[in-house]
Amino acid sequence: MSENETSEKLGPCPNCGGAFEQVRVGPYVVDRCASCAGLWLDEHELERVMAVDHRALKQKRSTEPPAVRSGGRRSCPSCGGTLIKLANLHANITTDSCSVCYGMFLDAGELDALDHPNLAGRMGQLLRKLVGRH
Repeated sequence: MSENETSEKLGPCPNCGGAFEQVRVGPYVVDRCASCAGLWLDEHELERVMAVDHRALKQKRSTEPPAVRSGGRRSCPSCGGTLIKLANLHANITTDSCSVCYGMFLDAGELDALDHPNLAGRMGQLLRKLVGRH
């Protein structure tokens, strides 16, 4: 597979309407918008990507122009369902999640934010360690 192979299985990017390309991250393949550098992650794919070295993906995203946020309803590029906003207190960001297939869209820069938890996220990690939940 070439690094920038077009993703045929996905509809348009919910952020800008661009096409997704497939990018290899360790042993996994992630769908990234070629226009705004947003990421589409299938259910549980975020956990897999975060568990491997994903610096290359972040470096590729950091060279892209910033995303142009479109207004109105966002549709899931995988199943056409409605994307809903979910607050992530760990990183102080809001992600878009599909209410049907549970996929997730991350705007450019949000993966970086997930790597660097805010104070609330760090306190939660500390509390989980103290009570024995990792």
